[in-house]
Amino acid sequence: MTDIPHVPPVPDIVRAEGKSAVEVAEYYVDYFNRMPANFNYVRGTRVIKDAYRGLHNLPALVAGCSAEKNLRGRVANVELVTAVAPFAFGRKTQVFDLPKRKFAFGRDRLAGYRVPFFFVEDGIVKLYFVQSRKRMPMSEDQLAMYVTIVKRYLLDVEFFGLPADVEVIEASASCDKKDREPKRFRVADFLLWSDEALARRLTIISEGLDLAASSGRIVDRPRRRPQAATDMPLFD
Repeated sequence: MTDIPHVPPVPDIVRAEGKSAVEVAEYYVDYFNRMPANFNYVRGTRVIKDAYRGLHNLPALVAGCSAEKNLRGRVANVELVTAVAPFAFGRKTQVFDLPKRKFAFGRDRLAGYRVPFFFVEDGIVKLYFVQSRKRMPMSEDQLAMYVTIVKRYLLDVEFFGLPADVEVIEASASCDKKDREPKRFRVADFLLWSDEALARRLTIISEGLDLAASSGRIVDRPRRRPQAATDMPLFD
């Protein structure tokens, strides 16, 4: 069977629209046929990681985006860093990474977590995630699904018995606003999905991906995948 060009990362799994596998398939046909942006937020995310490592100087952090060759990408990454990096200021955080791993769901599907780093603060292990798209926010329910997945399949497994949390930054701008309006969340801010609800939703999404793959409607064209960020093993 013809397969999809790649398995979407977990944030793009939870964004899937549609209540049935057929509706989800339509979403992913459009997803794979959409022309991608000509930049990404890898550099800005890497700079934010430097802020949590202790570089609490915004001009120095912003300067870290200057190597971005694409002008539009440079501006977007500077905006992200300016809005989000200050959340790290005035705090004592110890940053670390886990080895590369994927989220398994459906029939042999493996999705990247898009987790750029972890850190320890006041004895609590925290998983960091930033929703970096300016005009494509994640809804509260989508964020809750994402947090449910990373909590159950990363935090509860890798740090069993230890105090652990998430630091989720939703960094979009309102449709009527120019500037980003970042908001910070932790696990307690969300109504987590039950095991049954999560399993049902993931089954629908997996079946939707299978239908999209077999539809014959995904355009066969060269696709450039971003180079893996080796300094952020779970950011794929």
